[in-house]
Amino acid sequence: MCKSIVKCVAVSLALMFMVTGTAFAKKKVLKFQLVYPKTSSVADNAIFFADKVEELTNGEVKIKIFYPGQLIKAKEALNALQRGMIDGYIGSMLYFSGIVPEVNGEWLPFSWRNVDEAMDIYFNYGYLDLMREAAQKQGCYYLAPISVAKMGFLTKFPINTLEDIKGKKIRAVGMEGKIVKALGGSAVSLSGAEQYTALQRGTVEGTDYPWYTLEDYKFHEVVSYVSVPPLHSPGIVEILFTDDIWNDLTETQKEAVNKAGYLTSMNSAALSEKNDEEIIAFGKENNITFIELAEAEVEKMIKALYPVYEEHQSSSDICRRQIEVLKAYFKEKNIKHPLLN
Repeated sequence: MCKSIVKCVAVSLALMFMVTGTAFAKKKVLKFQLVYPKTSSVADNAIFFADKVEELTNGEVKIKIFYPGQLIKAKEALNALQRGMIDGYIGSMLYFSGIVPEVNGEWLPFSWRNVDEAMDIYFNYGYLDLMREAAQKQGCYYLAPISVAKMGFLTKFPINTLEDIKGKKIRAVGMEGKIVKALGGSAVSLSGAEQYTALQRGTVEGTDYPWYTLEDYKFHEVVSYVSVPPLHSPGIVEILFTDDIWNDLTETQKEAVNKAGYLTSMNSAALSEKNDEEIIAFGKENNITFIELAEAEVEKMIKALYPVYEEHQSSSDICRRQIEVLKAYFKEKNIKHPLLN
């Protein structure tokens, strides 16, 4: 029996924290830097992801989304992840392709024809495993891919032939830059958030970016043309965790978060198709001209891009295996790939 009220209260509090302390300790709020604005499709998927994580972990894990520049700049993200300044990142690793060459394998030109092929290659043919292996070398866990719809040249000038690209300043990073250079253009490295002003001022004359940004980023105000076919169908960005944060989750939490990642990938795939269906009508309503390259010009483009694939597969062992996965996939499906003969 307690000898004093104070002692009784102290004992009661100690017992209470012994019972509930574990539950309190499991609750985590994780800081994720998103590098795209609130108006973007990726932002919609980031919010979807955060909601699913909270739902599937029963509130034990919460994702707090920070918009461009609120924590760090896009080009600082990998270093920030490695130093523990942020817990996660939603954006493209193309900014770090000099350190993580494998990310270029997500942006190879004409790598897949549609979002269904992309998701099949990632989840059923080992592409996600390869990206996880590459990310782990940088102290990160690659959770899931996010599709960003059809993507290619949005320009202030018409592209009717490859000659029209030569010497033009095109915003492009990582593999995008390699594509631009292979086609004779001049690649300019800018973050997504810097593009509108650069296009407005003429600092760049075009960008390799998702078609839907004509509306969501108001790029229809600063470009006049879209080049068809798209270079990426779709483009892919990533959801990354720091290894320390990922390993701090319980196995049950990891399973729930992985499920949230998969559901986000599927949500992004559906949203990509919706964006692709709607953007052409929007573009035409806003005086955007879609120029489809003649077959002969497409053949010239493909010929110019062969060295991009050759360089990529020699960049690392994982890069080589990425090319092997793509070759095996299209061979199994009996589909002739334009750059993997």
